[in-house]
Amino acid sequence: MVFFSILAGLGGGALTHYLIAKIFGPLLFGRLWCGWACWTLMFLDLLPHTRSKGRIPGKWGWLRYGHFALSLGLVLVLWFGFDYQEHIYFGSVTGLYWMIVGNALYYLVGISMAFILKDNRAFCKYVCPITVFLKATSRFSLLKIEGEMEKCNECGACVKMCPMDIRILDYMKNGERVLSTECTVCQTCITVCPTDALKLSFGFDLGGKELLREKTQV
Repeated sequence: MVFFSILAGLGGGALTHYLIAKIFGPLLFGRLWCGWACWTLMFLDLLPHTRSKGRIPGKWGWLRYGHFALSLGLVLVLWFGFDYQEHIYFGSVTGLYWMIVGNALYYLVGISMAFILKDNRAFCKYVCPITVFLKATSRFSLLKIEGEMEKCNECGACVKMCPMDIRILDYMKNGERVLSTECTVCQTCITVCPTDALKLSFGFDLGGKELLREKTQV
């Protein structure tokens, strides 16, 4: 819908939502949308595989860029090849069908990946096209997780419970805030820390340094 709105020259709700939640918002609050407002994730977290054993080794996260390119390519083909004009079909039965089918495929892929990889967040980690924007802008986020190493007993609870497989303890040992663009600011790590060594803090440090826990066996 965002791509159609841009092509039609409309500043509709979809475009406004993306600008606030996915582009400018993350400059201040990181991937807060993913951690607290994503309805797809809300559904996927109801599936049984809530505790990840780590990420698949390798650069599988690049699949999200392929998904993004495929989505954009489909819109361009419909717009220029089949004269599908969003401003004409917006609110029509045809537009509704596209939305239903698109969302059904979205959820089908997410559910399938959750069961195949035994990880509810597999779709978020490898395929979600929205993170193309979020990962780029959240690098500059002012809000990040910060740890106090002097309070930490190195129990590793924060790492074990992090739904995005971030090696939070390693950032603390390096004297850094959590610089991973995979962090959704869900605050699970803060909640499970038995010594209150973790907190949210505001500051500026360039993110993008990815320290992620990987599976030893796939």
